[in-house]
Amino acid sequence: MARIGSTRRMLWLLGSAAVAASLLAWLPVGASAADLRQGPSVTLGQGQTINDDIYAAGGTISIDGNVNGSVIAAGGTITVSGTVSRDVMVGGGTINVTGKVGGSIRAAGGNLTISGPVEQDVVITGGTVDIASGGTIGRDLVIAGGTATVAAPVARRVTMGAGDVTLRGRVGGDVRGSVDRLRLDGAQIGGNLDYTSDNSVVLANGASVAGTTTRHTPTERGTGGVAGGFLGWLRGLIGIFALGVLLLLLLPRFSTRSIDTLRAEPWASLGIGAAILVVTPIVALLVFVVGLLLGGWWLGLLLVPLWILALAIGYVVSGFLLGRLIFARLGWGQYHDILALLGGLFALTVVGLVPLIGWLVSLAAFVAGAGAVALVISRRAQARPAAA
Repeated sequence: MARIGSTRRMLWLLGSAAVAASLLAWLPVGASAADLRQGPSVTLGQGQTINDDIYAAGGTISIDGNVNGSVIAAGGTITVSGTVSRDVMVGGGTINVTGKVGGSIRAAGGNLTISGPVEQDVVITGGTVDIASGGTIGRDLVIAGGTATVAAPVARRVTMGAGDVTLRGRVGGDVRGSVDRLRLDGAQIGGNLDYTSDNSVVLANGASVAGTTTRHTPTERGTGGVAGGFLGWLRGLIGIFALGVLLLLLLPRFSTRSIDTLRAEPWASLGIGAAILVVTPIVALLVFVVGLLLGGWWLGLLLVPLWILALAIGYVVSGFLLGRLIFARLGWGQYHDILALLGGLFALTVVGLVPLIGWLVSLAAFVAGAGAVALVISRRAQARPAAA
């Protein structure tokens, strides 16, 4: 019994370190000088100015004032209507950026709207993306999502990977990527159009392409491809299920608290998980580069497997919750948690095979579960000093 208890404590520490490292990886080396804010509602009012980077986490985040630095935020609803001199890196359910951004925007969320000028790049992924005509993009646009509408002019290139994409503004360079349907509604493409789709591009309202237009048809999968795809899906299910079984057997309380947190606070979990997804690899790269100069470069490399582990545990938590919800819906009251885990993961991985919708659901499962795990770990860490 003592050996089992010791093993559980060791795995708890390893798991905590994995997710906590990803969560705390938001903060760069000089984060002690940054403006850190958290709570149900975080607001920087009109007329207020922050002469530093601002880090915010909460249910509702409103940046209406001026930030002479970068904005890094995670929450349910995020609005940036003020002026930001550097970058905006945000993750959440609903994201609206209407103010001027002096650097780049990197965002992930459910619904994203950008209607202000951006001097550099825009890299975004979401279920619904709308870049309005009132905005401008000074360099490149990289976009992934379910449905995307781009009416703002893009100075250089557009790279896309989405379901339905509509371009209405001018693009200075090439447009490339894979889509389900592509529509140029009055858009003027200054370079080449090179896209992969089952459907031909639709040109409307005087849209034109100055360069060449090349369409690639997605490669058809034969019987061998289908069999290989099934084996890949099965291996993935077995692997993630094995991780979930270890989590349930060795850390049952932690697993239960995580799914309870995800069910009670889905938006907060999604926001924090999105921040973990987007910010951690960026910080890992920065730590690695700085480490090459000052020492400790291996810390940057260590963040990457910890980041992957955190997201994998998040997927397990989401699957476990889904399994319980499915069994409750079916009226099954007598079952083992491992069976609920298997049922939930099976459902998630099957949905993950559906084009477009599948990867959005899988992304949400990774992100929301990781956010819930991070909330559980942070609250446990806060409770220990209070108990002492």
